[in-house]
Formats: sequence, structure tokens, C-alpha cells
Amino acid sequence: MFTINPNASNFCREIITDQEIQSYPKTLLWNKSTDCCSWDGIHCDEMTGQVIELDLSYSTLQGKFHSNSSLFQLSNLKRLDLSCNNFTGSLISPKFGEFSSLTHLDLSGTGFTGLMPTEFSHLSKLHVLRFSGLYDLSLGPHNFELLLKN
Repeated sequence: MFTINPNASNFCREIITDQEIQSYPKTLLWNKSTDCCSWDGIHCDEMTGQVIELDLSYSTLQGKFHSNSSLFQLSNLKRLDLSCNNFTGSLISPKFGEFSSLTHLDLSGTGFTGLMPTEFSHLSKLHVLRFSGLYDLSLGPHNFELLLKN
């Protein structure tokens, strides 16, 4: 489970240049009694109403990122931005590889560590992958090759 910490986005300040970005917890503005498609950071398909874009960048989220996160229920995501939150010490879940429609993924400045799962090679529609500032993240011997084959 994530917690809101007003200082969490400071984790990302080191990779920001020439740009002052004010962070605010987008999720604090979410209201369960309203349509989630109107929430800040969420974009839905106009025909199906399914969430296709989720931008949680600079949302002051921190804590461990678990594979059973409800995030992975959003199976139609095309764009996902988790950048500049603090998931320090969390491993990147292989479940990211299940987002078969994903075209853009930004994990920059999130503090994810460990080996990038080979399941990322399943993201055949991925055009943009950002993971700058993840100094403790490693690519396996064939991960980059598999990504390029997409």
C-alpha cells in the first residue's frame, strides 16, 4: 500500500533540469462518488469507458510496490507514468509485462531496484520506455535484445 508523503517527489529533483515542477498528490482529489474518468491523471476510452492512461507522476507516493497492486487490473492501459514517486527498494514487478496495450511507460526516478523482468519483452506495442535515475536497476543479459525485437 502506498502512502502520501509531501517530500516523496524530492526523490526526483536530482534528475530534473531547468524545470521547476510543483508536486501535489493527485490521488487526494479523487472521489469515489464521481466517475474515475474525471479524476486528475486518468484518461478513459470514450467508447468503452475503460482507463487507458494513468499519470501518477509527482503524486508523492511512497512505499513498497507490490505485484498484487490494483494497478495491474487496468488491463487496457496504453500509457502509464509513475515517475518521480518513491518506491525505493521495490522490485519491478513482472506483471508490468501483462500490459499488452502499453505504448508508453515512465518509471523514471521511482527508486525501483533489481533486475528488469524478462516479461517486459512481452510489451510488443511499447514505443517509449523511460527509466532514468534508476541506478540500482539492472538489465539481464538478454533483456535489451528482447525489448528491441518488439
